Amino acid sequence: MSNTFHPAYFETRFYIAKPERELCDPAIVLSAFATTGEVWPKEKNRLADESLKSRLDKLPHRAIIRLIGYSPMSGHGEPSWLIDCDLTTGCWIGREFHQDALYLIEKKELYVVSCNAPGDMAHIGRFSERLDWLDPESLRQCLDRY
Repeated sequence: MSNTFHPAYFETRFYIAKPERELCDPAIVLSAFATTGEVWPKEKNRLADESLKSRLDKLPHRAIIRLIGYSPMSGHGEPSWLIDCDLTTGCWIGREFHQDALYLIEKKELYVVSCNAPGDMAHIGRFSERLDWLDPESLRQCLDRY
């Protein structure tokens, strides 16, 4: 376990539209937006997100669910994807998309995990306590801001 993660990872919440079935567990949450500490133009973030979605579509999985990780403190948000793939694959893809970390959901608990050192992880809490449910139209409107 490590305390080297940026503090923002520990305050993250997730906007999500209610799925038609229970969320996958285990699963990972990945983003392709600017790496922590960097700022990218909106268009670069959008293209990276589209490329990540295309990459995830090629994996064997049961579900890919859209969500937005956001900070209630700073207001920063990143459209992300929840997918039922293994941690090794998730970290490999995270590195491919220049990510410092991803989120792991395992046994309903949420962890932040280093993409470069998957054994470096920190427990955040119950995943369900970090979810803010939106109707699909409200989620779409949130996504339009990014």
